[in-house]
Amino acid sequence: MSIRGLTSDIVTRRPGQKLSFILAFITISLYIHIAYFLQRTETADLLISYSIIFILYLTLTRSVLSFKYLLGFGIIFRLIFMFSIPNLSDDFNRFFWDGVLIDNQINPFLFLPREIMENPSITIPAINKALFEALNSPDYYTVYPPICQFVFWISASLSGGNLRIAVLIMKIFMFLAEMGSIFLIIKLLKIHKIRREFVLFYILNPLVIIELVGSIHFEAFLIFFVLLAVYFIQNKRLVSGSFAFAFAIASKLTPILMLPFFLKRLRIKNAIIFYGLTIAIVVVTFLPFIGSALVTGLSSSIGLYFQTFEFNASIFYIVREIGFWIKGWDIIQMAGKWLALSTIIIILFSTFFENTKKQNLPGIFLWPLFVYFAFASIIHPWYVTPLVVFSLFSNYRFPIIWSFTIFLSYSGYGADGFKEHLWVLLVEYLPVYGYMIYEILKNKDLIIIKNPWPEIV
Repeated sequence: MSIRGLTSDIVTRRPGQKLSFILAFITISLYIHIAYFLQRTETADLLISYSIIFILYLTLTRSVLSFKYLLGFGIIFRLIFMFSIPNLSDDFNRFFWDGVLIDNQINPFLFLPREIMENPSITIPAINKALFEALNSPDYYTVYPPICQFVFWISASLSGGNLRIAVLIMKIFMFLAEMGSIFLIIKLLKIHKIRREFVLFYILNPLVIIELVGSIHFEAFLIFFVLLAVYFIQNKRLVSGSFAFAFAIASKLTPILMLPFFLKRLRIKNAIIFYGLTIAIVVVTFLPFIGSALVTGLSSSIGLYFQTFEFNASIFYIVREIGFWIKGWDIIQMAGKWLALSTIIIILFSTFFENTKKQNLPGIFLWPLFVYFAFASIIHPWYVTPLVVFSLFSNYRFPIIWSFTIFLSYSGYGADGFKEHLWVLLVEYLPVYGYMIYEILKNKDLIIIKNPWPEIV
């Protein structure tokens, strides 16, 4: 059965109740295994465990268990990770580092971690050699926006400088954001006359569970605030929607890519109000960190992101290989700029010529993010989680496939460091792009070439 067939016919050929409970408890045991007993360098064990969980996930979404039972299991799966230290990502160390700095009245955008360690006038017990050596970016300025920094600060402050307690507090924030997102998904599915059972493909999705609450990634806040903004706007609460969307941008910068898609749906007058308020609120959230240090540090780190780092890319790697063939060296600095420009052009084109009669507001957000990821030079597994939720409001299910195949990127982590394999990239991306093209050709509902201005005005 295809992914689309699975999601559109969730009530047929369902496993029995007893079997469903058994599968749910097997899933719980595997989540415990991943959360507390595995490291990301244990590739075979990790990928086998995840693959089994994913199969069980697809099975549970169409089981005879009631909606409340499945919702409860989704909550339980998240709670399993609450007391674990993330083992698939070490970003939490930088989260704690930034939070401790803020708690000691130091702007985290002002200094590199190495500069903090080499500055004899800064003596903070929690900022020590062990924490510094655990950072994956000691020579880069922080890139985390204000909402993230607020969570870091609260967690560090309440923890009394204890990393484990700070991680638990951060996970509580992630869990609450997830609960809010699930509530909003159900509300929005009802507004768009889509069966509420579709939310199960988010609630039970193992990538979402492992990467958001499990590994403390702030896509959880992005998802929550974007959905909240959509909910407010569709209920004619434009100011509240502006605040929510501004907080989404202040959690992760990528929602900026979604801004053009409000234009046709709000029309010019309301769009001006929405954009003006959103920009103003984002600026206000940055005020505590404002100054040349913020501009210099943030722009420096973002520039490095686009022109230095490479991980699990798709189209970028093809362009890079062409560059090796023509130029003889890695053209990431030049290619990064051109691919970023291509992303902007494609998004703006699709903004003006999208088929608004066939695409609702949360569903269309799938595409600017996907285009950005397609051209990006670095794609971590947790990046895909927003695509999963936005796909629920569209006719496209390829993000569910990607939420499985992208986990293969962890196969590059070994005892001797990180090394990517071509076969992994092919296995990851061929099914995703193949099924996406199939769905685009089948649905024919994305682009309509006509004069866009009457619809905007």
